[in-house]
Order: sequence, then C-alpha cells, then structure tokens
Amino acid sequence: MNEPTDDAFGWSTRAPVQLLLLFFVVLAGVVLFPPVMIFGPLGFAFVFAALVFGAVRWQRWSERLFGTGLPIPGWFVAAILSSLGLFALLAYTERYTTEATPFVFLVAFCLPWVVSLTVGGRLRRLANTRVRLSIWLAIVLSALVLTGGFVFGWSVPTPYEMAVFAGFVVIAFIVVVVFPLTIVQMRGREESDHTLDDDDAPLVSVLVPAYNESNYVGDCLDSILASDYPTDRLEVIVIDDGSTDGTYAEASAYRNDRVSVFHRSNGGKHAALNLGLSCSRGDVVVAVDADSILAPSALRTAVEQLQSDPRLGAVAGTVVVNNADGIVGSVQALEYVLGINTLRRAFSYLGTVMVIPGCLGVFRREALSEVGGYDPDTVTEDFDLTVRLLKAGWRVELSEALVYTEAPFSLTDLLNQRLRWTRGNIQTLLKHRDVFSEPAYGFLHRFAFPLSALSILFVPFASIVVTTMIFVAILNGAFLGVALVAAYFLFVLLFVAAMALDLSDGDWRLLAYAPLHLVGYRQFLDVIVIRTALMLLRGTNKRWESVTRERQQSSEALAGSQRPSDD
Repeated sequence: MNEPTDDAFGWSTRAPVQLLLLFFVVLAGVVLFPPVMIFGPLGFAFVFAALVFGAVRWQRWSERLFGTGLPIPGWFVAAILSSLGLFALLAYTERYTTEATPFVFLVAFCLPWVVSLTVGGRLRRLANTRVRLSIWLAIVLSALVLTGGFVFGWSVPTPYEMAVFAGFVVIAFIVVVVFPLTIVQMRGREESDHTLDDDDAPLVSVLVPAYNESNYVGDCLDSILASDYPTDRLEVIVIDDGSTDGTYAEASAYRNDRVSVFHRSNGGKHAALNLGLSCSRGDVVVAVDADSILAPSALRTAVEQLQSDPRLGAVAGTVVVNNADGIVGSVQALEYVLGINTLRRAFSYLGTVMVIPGCLGVFRREALSEVGGYDPDTVTEDFDLTVRLLKAGWRVELSEALVYTEAPFSLTDLLNQRLRWTRGNIQTLLKHRDVFSEPAYGFLHRFAFPLSALSILFVPFASIVVTTMIFVAILNGAFLGVALVAAYFLFVLLFVAAMALDLSDGDWRLLAYAPLHLVGYRQFLDVIVIRTALMLLRGTNKRWESVTRERQQSSEALAGSQRPSDD
C-alpha cells in the first residue's frame, strides 16, 4: 500500500487564500438571502472565535473570567433582572412587540453572567447549592440568541427560516472557527523540530486486541513489524479475545521474542486491552485494531510528537479509508476527510481531540495508569478513555501518523457500525455529563464536549425537521426556491470538501459524493441517531453489533481443534 505524499504542511501556506475564496463564496449568498441572514451568523462566529483564541492567548485572564459557575438560585435572580432590563431597552427603542417576548426570556436565561460580573460576583453568595451553571455556555448561548433576535427582527421565525439560519451558523463556524484553528494547528506542527534519537527512544508496547480477525491480523502485524521504529525498542502483544475463527493461529505464526500472543475468554475489547496493558513493559503504549495497517513512519511520527510535550497524554492517528470503492465506501472516505480528520485538527490546537481512534492511539503509560485503563461502561471505550484523559488534565492531539482502515462495504454493516458508535457516544456523554457544568475542565467544557453533544444529539433531530420542512415547501409549490437554496449550500459544501481533500492529500474523485452528505447519507445517519436514542430510552439493544469485513466473506473458520484453550 502506497503512503500518500506528505503535503499537509504545505496546505497551511495555501489555506489562507482558499479560506478567503470560501468566505466570498459564502457572501455570494446575498443574492438568495437577506444580508442579515449571512452577516448575523458570521458575526456570532467571529465572537466565538475571538473568545476561543483569546482564551488561548490570555489563559490566566480567561480562567478568572470563565473559570467559575453561577449557582442556580443566583442564575434565577440574574435572569429576572436581565429580562427586566431587556424589556425596558426594547420599549425605550420602540422595538418591543409581543413576538419579541420569547427572545427576551431566552436571552435573560442565558445572560445572568452580565449581572454576576457587574455586581462583582456577590450573586454567588445567594445560594447554598453545589449545582452551578456554566458562565461560558451562558455567553455562547446568549450570543447565539441575540444573533437570532437580530436576524429575525425580534419576531418568531418560521421553521424554514430557522433551518436556513442553522445552516448559515454551521457554515460560519466552519469558515471562521474550524479552518482557522486547523491552519494554526498545522503551522504549529510544521514548526516543531522534535526528532527521535534511536538511542534514547522509549520502549513502545503495541497492543493488538483481536476478535474474529482472520485474514486481517497478519497484515496488521506485518505493518507493525515493518515500522521504521527501532526494533530493539518495540514489543508487540496480540490479545485474542475468544475468537471462533483462525485469528489465534494466524497471530501465533508471528510469535517470537518481540511478539507475544495471548488468548482469553471473550470479555470485550476493553478487557482485552487491559490484559495487554498489564502484560506490557513500555513507557509508551500503542493500541492498534487488528484490521488496521500502519504506515511505515506511523509509530515514529506519533512517538516523536508524544515526547515533544510532557503535557500530552495521548495522540490520535490520522485515519485513512483504504477501500474507497463504490458508493458506501467512497461516502465514508469523504466523511473521514471532511467530518473527522479536519475537525480533529481544530480540536488538536486546543489539545482536546475528543476521540483517540481504536485504529491507532498512542498513550503515555503514566496517563493511562492515572485514569485506570479502559472502562467497561460504554461500547465506545476509546471515546470514554479520551474524555477521562482530558478530565484528568492531559492534552490530547492529532498526529500525522497514518493508519489505514477498512470501512464497512454494505449498508447493513454500516448500519451496525453506526448503531454501536451512536449508542456508545450517547452513553459516554451521559457518563461524563458533569463536564457541562464544570469550568475547571477548560476547553473540554467550553468547546469540545458541547460541540460533540450538539453534533451527536441536536443536529440529527434538527436535520430531520429541516428535511421535513423542505418537503413541505416543495409540496406548497416552492420547488424552484428550494432548488436554488440547495444548490447554494451544495456549492459551499463542495468548496469545503475541496479544502479538506487538499489538506489530507485525498482522492479528488471523492468530491462526486459530496451531494450525498447533503441529501441521502446525512438523513441515513440522522435516522440511526434517533433510532438509537429511542432504543436507549426503552432499555433495548444491549448487544454488540458485528460488522462483516470484505475479506471475511469468502473465508471459512478454522476447525474447532485449532482453537486454543483459554489462558
């Protein structure tokens, strides 16, 4: 498998021009929409970006301003005072109408931080409760509600207007926040000159959990052993988690003084990884899925980055889909480029990458020991572990270390994979819901976790509403208008996808599948989220959804006599 050319750092020099062109493409929407519909969300995004970059630049000031929460009774009092003030302001400016009332109450609920700061924090002494509401989230929500009031003239919008407004908020966030964070992150990595001295290289333990991975685990081990990392500083531990096929036999063929192979009764991926962790000796622990293939430089690249900053608890590999064939494979390949790797780069600048993928995660042993390894509480143990590392104060960043993975090649397998992902993501959000109200968690509280919650929980439901309203508009005879709006948003999406592909040095043919991320695939994912949420509410769907891989279609399981007994 050929490793793509490393042109990511060169992208950071081209990106400002591309970003400027994208900005003008967005502004071209004034032909179809009122200017306030575009400039309002852009203004909100600039405020948000200023808060984020300001918090990075003036960290101490940011912690003093946003590092505390307001008790609920104090919040209630502040909301009353804020609402009275807003009603008076609108009445004085002769802009108050009955329809403005919902906006006033929304803003009043989100703006008590103003009162709190004005009175020097004395409102905190009004309550004897430990439950506090986030001042940071109040600021962001207040800015968003004020933007909506400004855009809609302080009147209640129609669902269609709300849908268009939400679309522009997403676009503005990508243009003003995500891509600028990505550019800064790439330039920061480019300027890093830390290189690994082979004589001082840390011992690396690579853990490969495997369950029914015949025809895959061998290729995975070949790629690990072909790494350019110093061979005398590398150990590989394969943990067969009760496989019923030829996984153990295939892995055992590699057993030597560098490769250990264990077999255990099936207990889940978290248990297999914890067993491997207990048997490993390295100061750096690497987790690699048995169906993944590492680029030759992946281990060295990731370990160099980990060693460059003692605050780093882990780095995530850059995942590349290696079977971008057909519609199902190609649309997922574009999803990884557009919606996963690009967003992770933005999070990486803040040290809050939310998910260390199972394909390739590189950890400092000290960090893993501090959080107690992998937990069985969720079916997305990688997401849960990452959040626990971030809550413990460790930074988590994206690495340029490439790892190749095979995406599901059928809709049934894709459905099973996403059902498990969605269920685990919701479980993890619920498990760590204290992040929403705890300012001490820094950018995890202020940026990464709320955005993850929005993308996982709110966006799918909003998308379903938007899709419904579009069909209603078409039935009401507004087909031409809907088509023009859809064409505009598609053009913006194509430009964003082109920037993401340029960043990742991806296959430009994937642009042909961008429309499916607007209509088709997007709704498929939305239905999965809603279905999973309903299953969790009913307490059903406890099973682990299995995914059949392409090379396993034609393979037969080895005879039972070839299966090992439990160690």
